Amino acid sequence: MVALFGPTAVKHATDFTAASAFGGIMPLMTVVVFAVVSIIYVVNRTRKEEDEGIAELLRSFQIGKLANTTAVVIELLLLHIIMSLALAGSLAAQHVAGMPLSSNLLFSFSIGAQGFLWGIVALVMMNIFPDAGGAKGASIGILGTLYILRMYSDIKAESLSWLNPLSWSYLTDAYVKDNWLPVILTLLLAAILLALSYLIEINRDVTAGYLPEGNGKAHAGFLLKTFTGFTLRQQRTATIGWLLGIFVMGITYGSMIGQIGNLIGSAGSNNYMSRAMGITEHATGNVMTQDFLMTVYLVISLLSVCFAVTSLQRIVSEERHNRLEQLYSMPLSRTKLYLTYTVIAWVLGALAQFIGILGIYLVQMGNKNALSFGTLLSGGMVSAIGTLFILGLLGLLIAYLPRLSSLIWAYIGFSFFIGVIGNMLNLSNNIMNLDIYHNLTKVTTKTVHALSKTATGYDLNVHVNSQIVANWSSFWMILILSLVFVIIGLIGYRRRDIISG
Repeated sequence: MVALFGPTAVKHATDFTAASAFGGIMPLMTVVVFAVVSIIYVVNRTRKEEDEGIAELLRSFQIGKLANTTAVVIELLLLHIIMSLALAGSLAAQHVAGMPLSSNLLFSFSIGAQGFLWGIVALVMMNIFPDAGGAKGASIGILGTLYILRMYSDIKAESLSWLNPLSWSYLTDAYVKDNWLPVILTLLLAAILLALSYLIEINRDVTAGYLPEGNGKAHAGFLLKTFTGFTLRQQRTATIGWLLGIFVMGITYGSMIGQIGNLIGSAGSNNYMSRAMGITEHATGNVMTQDFLMTVYLVISLLSVCFAVTSLQRIVSEERHNRLEQLYSMPLSRTKLYLTYTVIAWVLGALAQFIGILGIYLVQMGNKNALSFGTLLSGGMVSAIGTLFILGLLGLLIAYLPRLSSLIWAYIGFSFFIGVIGNMLNLSNNIMNLDIYHNLTKVTTKTVHALSKTATGYDLNVHVNSQIVANWSSFWMILILSLVFVIIGLIGYRRRDIISG
């Protein structure tokens, strides 16, 4: 838990309240989301506009060389101030005991400051790298590296975590100690990096980076000459990054499996930890492990579907930049293009799910009661159908409302909120069922009675075995509905005009 969420300032289980649970579990996960959004936003508004020639057009007017960058920084700052105030206000509106307004403001502004910081990190990277993809990859790579480093420091030497900017998000100890120093350090580092980005941008030409562009091969390989190979090649860097990140996440969660019983048991009668991790009331032993795995599978599924959605959304991105017209000038049908992107997106999403499960298996295979790879695979891969359902919804948006295809992220965000936080908030089943992953799997239990011979006779041993299995009625219904969505999307995509801009 420390490796996943960071250390907590709570020293006694009886003091682990709803407020301290929220302040201990939520900061790091929320910051990662804010950071990724900020990175994408900044790179798209700066380096990507340079790649597309928009920045050069703006420079033809009487504006300063740093005008566009300054505008983006101001937007980024105002955006995070507004989001921080909105977050603090929404928390205060819940009237939860132990969550005063001052602590809500600290929690919210620590996240907002981190989001702003990672936007500035992206600003530095966009000046160094020659293209938007490289800038995004480097920024997210730094974020992932610091996340892994803080795992070690939080467990082995917590004082070293103060040297890690990402750790400042939870070292505020919101709702326990309320330390504002990490927020000040975050803003100070952001100001230093902003000055650095201005300095290196003023000394470079538009569309240029400090690192040279890599030279491609003189001749295309066999796979690159096929449309499927060409599509996969475009996504090669993103695929490697996503798979590596999900594999690390699988290892992180898998390392907790052997200690889940002790972890929950140490909380005594306090059930906030159990609810946060999806543990059902009165669960013990193997049942507790399977309950926890349900939550793990959900998180990995949500990461995998994010990867799959970014893959399928390339249709709209390529279309809006007028690149599909070049492909359609060749003997390539819309049916083949749509189905190729859809199948590739689903396969990549399923592969990411598999890689996450593999990480879980490898890190726990040495445990005394280690789960077999087949057991983990049969329970975890069912969620790939949920990925197909979301891709089907995205396909409908691409076919009929292409300019609004980004709305799919709203449903993914809703699924994340319901799946990860719904248990803590005790939401009703009607709301929980709106999450496509909620009823895809279930935990089954079987009581096994066995006689063992002893020196005085025979003893009756009772074992409760549990396993995650597919909820087949939901599975087939979602599968059929997903395929219907794909077919309807294909029909709509074949009939509509190409969009641009």
